[in-house]
Amino acid sequence: MAAATVDEQELLAKKAGTSRGQLYQLSSGNRQASAALAGAIERVTADMAKQSKGRLPKIVRTDLCEACRGCDYAAKCLGQRAVVSEFPIVDARQMQLNLGDAQAIDTKGQP
Repeated sequence: MAAATVDEQELLAKKAGTSRGQLYQLSSGNRQASAALAGAIERVTADMAKQSKGRLPKIVRTDLCEACRGCDYAAKCLGQRAVVSEFPIVDARQMQLNLGDAQAIDTKGQP
């Protein structure tokens, strides 16, 4: 959510059939998505990642849904992505410093 503009967040919510507020709940880990919603978000974010040339991450269903994480089919289809997402975690300090993917911040918070 931190990497997307408000318009991109609204577009994702609309295409995935949910609300921007629900996306924030999912991204913060306060809520789990249903398998259907997680699949929809995966499909939409795949398109958005392509259109943004990688600026926006592709979210895989196992990031959002406990049932998908335990699904043998999802593990077989997604391989390592079923356990580890493709996108780097964007730290709030990176957004403030406008570093994005250009520079990682170490675990002590130093650029």
